[in-house]
Amino acid sequence: MSTTLFDIEQVLDLDKWEKVQESLALATHLAIILVDYRGRPITRHSQVQPFCQLVRNHPELAVYCEKCDSRGGLEAVRTGEPFIYRCHFNIVDMAIPIMVDNQYVGAIMAGEVLLIDGQEKLEQVLQVEDQKRLETFKEEHHELFEQYPKFTLNDLQKTATMLESLSEYIVTEAIKKDYLIKAYKQTLRISKKAEVPDQSVDLKTVQADIRHSLLENQLAAEKDSYLAKNKMLQPAIDLIFANKGSHVDLNMLAAVTNLSPSYLSRQLKEEFGEPFSQMYAKLKIYWAEQLLKTTDLTISEISDQLGYVEASYFVRSFKKIKGITPLNYRKRHKHFPMT
Repeated sequence: MSTTLFDIEQVLDLDKWEKVQESLALATHLAIILVDYRGRPITRHSQVQPFCQLVRNHPELAVYCEKCDSRGGLEAVRTGEPFIYRCHFNIVDMAIPIMVDNQYVGAIMAGEVLLIDGQEKLEQVLQVEDQKRLETFKEEHHELFEQYPKFTLNDLQKTATMLESLSEYIVTEAIKKDYLIKAYKQTLRISKKAEVPDQSVDLKTVQADIRHSLLENQLAAEKDSYLAKNKMLQPAIDLIFANKGSHVDLNMLAAVTNLSPSYLSRQLKEEFGEPFSQMYAKLKIYWAEQLLKTTDLTISEISDQLGYVEASYFVRSFKKIKGITPLNYRKRHKHFPMT
């Protein structure tokens, strides 16, 4: 499992998400809000029902709402699917977990409805000791409580499935872009030996630079590349050959092929008969062999040209694959000019 800690506010463009959220709320007649892994709201509440608005603005009762949101989200993670439940006021809500690299980073909370059938069968995730206080509050605002939209359980379950599919798609697209930018910035750091300010790189910059690199290296790629049997892999193969001097990972390749990293990994293994990491390591060593045989570059310079972080790591990798050090390989195989 990845040890990277993701912040949902960095992963998603919240301004764009809120527009989608508002449209979904209007179309489904559900109140929708995005919360972090602690259950704390990070977007405005779309189409919140008047009764819930009163409760969430109440300095003491609002705490119960956050606890319900948190427990609902965690239960959705535990079961691996949307979780439909009753809150402390016996109102029906649901949680759709947002997962990033197998980490729970937050949830789409939707609902604020009553069910025509099967409501009492749903789990009530929070039992408040002072039930009398809740009942009194409900009685004081009974007219607002009666305004909740009513759903059948079956219709609500279908809506939950739709929201789950939508959240998976949105998060996948956001993560692909996030990884692409990070990989690109890491490449710049290696090549320029300097930090790259966050504000200097956005997705359009990355895509434009990749297109430029591919065009710039088109002729070289035609002479020194690989024609993939699986045509959808060709953009990834071209990107690898066009960026010999930097490290290219699956997430970066997935972004240019518009495939998920896991699916791309399987396709690359089928293409080359071994995992991408092994194939890529061998390809790097193949390029190193050519430089050792045809140039006078030092071992350190070759290491830098091929994007290795340290020359010592390059030497170890070369020896592991070829069974000989780069220096000894050069002594045996260097091509001397004819006299």
